[in-house]
Amino acid sequence: MAAVVKTHSAWALIIACGKSEQISSDVDTAFLQLGEQPVLAHSLVAFERSSEIDGIVVVAPKDRLDTVVGMARMFGAPKLKKIVGGAIQKTASIKAGLKAMEDVGASIVVIHEASQPCVTPTVVSEVVKNAKRYGVATAAEKLEQGVAIVPKGLKATKCLNAGPVWGIHMPVAAKLDDLSKALGLGKSAAKVDDDKFYEKLYAGAYMVQLDRFNHRIRSLADIQIVAAAFRQ
Repeated sequence: MAAVVKTHSAWALIIACGKSEQISSDVDTAFLQLGEQPVLAHSLVAFERSSEIDGIVVVAPKDRLDTVVGMARMFGAPKLKKIVGGAIQKTASIKAGLKAMEDVGASIVVIHEASQPCVTPTVVSEVVKNAKRYGVATAAEKLEQGVAIVPKGLKATKCLNAGPVWGIHMPVAAKLDDLSKALGLGKSAAKVDDDKFYEKLYAGAYMVQLDRFNHRIRSLADIQIVAAAFRQ
């Protein structure tokens, strides 16, 4: 039987640092305990178990790099190939992760945030498969209630009915060219901030329905909510 040859190499980029990955200035979400594993370990294991993932890069605080090494050894993540120091800005951390991937031949990059530890290997694989087909794909959930657009204060400027509205989650996968364009890479490219980056990246993305509860950890109380979901 002939060997299966992959036309795309998919690498995961897990962000475990930055403002959005901190509960407070001195508490890194990714390294809090969640059940029997640290928050970050749950994502590491999920990506490790996805047959679509060829390698993993973790971007972590510079003083936590050794902790990530120990975590990978303890919970089993041989696909973790590189660990690099990150930054406060998410786009800067992503760029640091991409630089670490320059010599691995990745054509698909899967970005994930450690603060969303409920990701499953199935969703990871489906996101990668659809990114190969459509260019960009993301985990998402179809919202059952309408949403209001409220730029500031409490007064809505626009309301959208449920049905066509989806909530965006992580991970998101993109072909390297699409990711580079969203980041504004290139000699004549303008600087892109975090919000603009995701706005550009998600345009035209294929929605992959979540297969389980996927609460994001933003506070210590969220740890209890997510831990309860894991026990169900």
